[in-house]
Amino acid sequence: MDATQRRTVAMAAYAVSLVLFVFFFGRQAWDWATWDSAKGTVDFGFMKITSRPPFPNDIRSVMLGLVTPIVIAAFGRIAGRGAGHATGHE
Repeated sequence: MDATQRRTVAMAAYAVSLVLFVFFFGRQAWDWATWDSAKGTVDFGFMKITSRPPFPNDIRSVMLGLVTPIVIAAFGRIAGRGAGHATGHE
């Protein structure tokens, strides 16, 4: 595989990683992090009721949103560098 093909494979892997992260983890984490307690909490004095979205810690969000993108990005990094860089030979 020549350098242009390696770069293409690496960029495609990075793009797929980014899409997976955004759709399965990033969007839900952003909703959780930017939740406004002044707008989403009803305070009765002795009890508070909130509408804060749950943190994305289910298996689908973690596996498809964090673990899989890391593995795919690592593959893209390895593919982008080529086999010669691992052994020091070109």
